[in-house]
Amino acid sequence: MLLWLLLAAVIIVFDQLVKIWVVNSIGLSDSLKIIPGILDFVYVKNKGAAFSFLAHKEYGIVVLSVISVLFCLAVIWYMLKKKPKSKLLIISLSLMVGGAAGNVIDRIFRGFVVDFIEVQFINFPVFNIADIAITIGAVLIIIYEIFYDKMKKE
Repeated sequence: MLLWLLLAAVIIVFDQLVKIWVVNSIGLSDSLKIIPGILDFVYVKNKGAAFSFLAHKEYGIVVLSVISVLFCLAVIWYMLKKKPKSKLLIISLSLMVGGAAGNVIDRIFRGFVVDFIEVQFINFPVFNIADIAITIGAVLIIIYEIFYDKMKKE
């Protein structure tokens, strides 16, 4: 049952290791072409959340950190107390906790989140591995709610 915690831990470690590499290897706002015209790595300091939400508020880091920590604690409590059986729900919550924890580590220890993945073929904000985990987890939760939970109620 604690495999969900292992999945979250793997995401946190991978996210932090790649961010350390980015900080040490790419200059601030410099660009490293990964797949020309498609994908670049660019080191960006994000003091906000998605789409730089709360980035320009002096309390933004604190608010986002508290929300992230409370979310992680709530999911951990839920997983330990309710012991959900659905693998889809467990994986989705693990991805979201791993991603949220990865970004909150940045906020607490750096004062900003390290973003670095930039897609070139669309106009989209720079993001990171933790953001990918959160997004995939959220999509899986939606799938769970629409299909699995609905079937369970019928």
